Amino acid sequence: MGDMNECWMDHYCAKIELLAIQTGCTQQQAAKVTEETFRHMVAESENVTDEDGLKERFYRVALENLPSLQRTDSEEAILPFEEDREMHAVILQLDREAKLSFILSRFHHMKDGEIATIVGIPEEAVKEQITQAMDQLASGIGIPLIDKRLAYLEKSYERIRLSFRKDQFFTPPKQEGQKPVRKKKRSLKKILLSWGIGLIALAAIIIIPVVTGDEYQKASGEKYIEQLKESFEEEIASRYEQLGLKESTEEDHQNFHITEYGKQARRDFETMMENEEARLSETGRIQKRNVKKQYNGIIAQLALPSEMVEQLFEKPLTDDKEQSEKFIVAYMKRIFDIQQSYLDLFFEYEHFIEDATVDGTVQIEQYLANKESYPEELQHALKNMEAQNLYLTSIPQWTNVVPTFASNELSKQIKASLHPDLMGYITFLQSSNLIPMPKSNRSYKEKMHDLFEIEHTLLANDEIELPYMSLRDYYSSLFYGMITDSETNRIIGPDGKITEEVRTAWKKIASGGEESPSAHVMRNIIREMEASGWTQSDTQSRFTAYHLNYVMGLAMVGKLHTFEMKGILQPDQGFDIITFPDPSFDQLVEDTYRLFTANYDLAVLKDVHPFVIFGMYHLANDREDPVTMWHLYTPTDNPQPLEVYLADWEQENFQLDEVDGLLWDSSDGSIAWLREEIGHFYVDLEEDKNAGWKITSIYRDWEEIEE
Repeated sequence: MGDMNECWMDHYCAKIELLAIQTGCTQQQAAKVTEETFRHMVAESENVTDEDGLKERFYRVALENLPSLQRTDSEEAILPFEEDREMHAVILQLDREAKLSFILSRFHHMKDGEIATIVGIPEEAVKEQITQAMDQLASGIGIPLIDKRLAYLEKSYERIRLSFRKDQFFTPPKQEGQKPVRKKKRSLKKILLSWGIGLIALAAIIIIPVVTGDEYQKASGEKYIEQLKESFEEEIASRYEQLGLKESTEEDHQNFHITEYGKQARRDFETMMENEEARLSETGRIQKRNVKKQYNGIIAQLALPSEMVEQLFEKPLTDDKEQSEKFIVAYMKRIFDIQQSYLDLFFEYEHFIEDATVDGTVQIEQYLANKESYPEELQHALKNMEAQNLYLTSIPQWTNVVPTFASNELSKQIKASLHPDLMGYITFLQSSNLIPMPKSNRSYKEKMHDLFEIEHTLLANDEIELPYMSLRDYYSSLFYGMITDSETNRIIGPDGKITEEVRTAWKKIASGGEESPSAHVMRNIIREMEASGWTQSDTQSRFTAYHLNYVMGLAMVGKLHTFEMKGILQPDQGFDIITFPDPSFDQLVEDTYRLFTANYDLAVLKDVHPFVIFGMYHLANDREDPVTMWHLYTPTDNPQPLEVYLADWEQENFQLDEVDGLLWDSSDGSIAWLREEIGHFYVDLEEDKNAGWKITSIYRDWEEIEE
């Protein structure tokens, strides 16, 4: 049934995980619901004779695995836009039957009969529940365009990056070839001795045939499997004891309190055991050498950061870049998982955190001073976490304690034991908080050191899974903070000019090599600052973290000299940005508008960027030109003849200079409107090969933009 199970998973995994999110689960919970659903269905797969009713069965099992206490408020920014989060929250307030009926009908496009089977209510009641849900949603949102809001919400659901992966569910056993056996010459004495041993063995076979028979092989395999199970439990229990944490119990799993550390290792081990038990049942034996090799690989996943560091010190990787990369990937993932486990535990005892909070910030000394009165579980964690080089800190205005990687002699030794091109990753660990954000109250000298080291690592390496993205995000945040210093406002002095301290730091950054992205940008900023008497710089005022990603990309391909702070930029493949004000972009929009409105020749728009189409639409609105707006905008839900559009047209109250910029995502043909690097609304466009891009839908909240 393996192929059938994988086929089911390909078809249903995204649907089930999305259903869990739509009914109120976090992404972590949703992934667990999906896993448990498939475990249940795979267990029943032997009883499936056809696929009639299979979909309904999948969804019923998924509903059974939903947590009993779901959120009524968004705890994590799953949806990127505030308007979608608002609509999502209103849906979560619906009664169970109305909510499920509505979600399955609207977002999973099911028929009433299918919904009735899944939810467990009469088919006639399904229509009533959906109507009731629509009425409550319309009154809850308080707007007439409920269908449009729901259409945008559905699109946002589809954009969610789901986390369940079938390759983590099915782990087929690996095969290992047999090694050739060399025949050795034996002496006559040894041959005679062998004859004697052979006679004894033959007698044993005759007297006790079970010793080398099939029953013995099966019994030996069963015993070996039991030994591995005991060994694994001892291994994982020992690691948790060293961490001062407890592995999630079955009850914890039901409440979705799951520690990340060791979770994948346990899954891999259980999958391996299921496979080998099935093999043993079918063939009567197992390949112990192959099983042992798999087992050792799984146990390696349990190595604590402290154990990994000991191995690194015994065998430094200063001359081995490839192995240094592998160490970084495994080490950072292990650190992140353990940090998250500690963070979750501390939050379970948040009332102790509240007692040590002053003016919105946790006072670490006060928190630790009272630890002897804390529950034993919490004391154990606080005592043992430092063995992994994790120490408590706090973030201003964030009421929680955070386990952060320390900058000390140990971290210096780790850096010194890796290839020099990879040192920036350890710098990132010791200089950032749990999220890719620089620690507060660090000097410009410290920040510059980190910037140079991390920049070297980014330029010297290709992406190595998630760590590279985290490092790049931190690098961008670090540089952006150094040119804006919104954290402490130390940039501008009493005279309204950049302070001498900041000028000195900036000039140090600008002295970097010709291939340094930060140096290239900083030289532009200093040139503009000097021209204004150190009061203003267009590059500095308009610069965002997106721009530094773009500059880094140019540096990686040897095109750093082409960077300019104007026009349409491409920080990543398929992802463009433009920031305002931008006179060159305004001129491009003006020129294209003039060409197009001469005779409304759609061929003029054939190779025009979506940003320009959107800019022309705004320009036409400013000039009270509804005819051009009609040519550029054809709503998919309500296209209108020109006469009808003109009769109903009213000038809209908006300007492009009201926001900071626009983001274009070519993967789904949408433009997001940015203010303070947050998307407030988006526009959908579709491309006609002969007539270019045309706007198909616009959603916006102008009151929010104006605020």
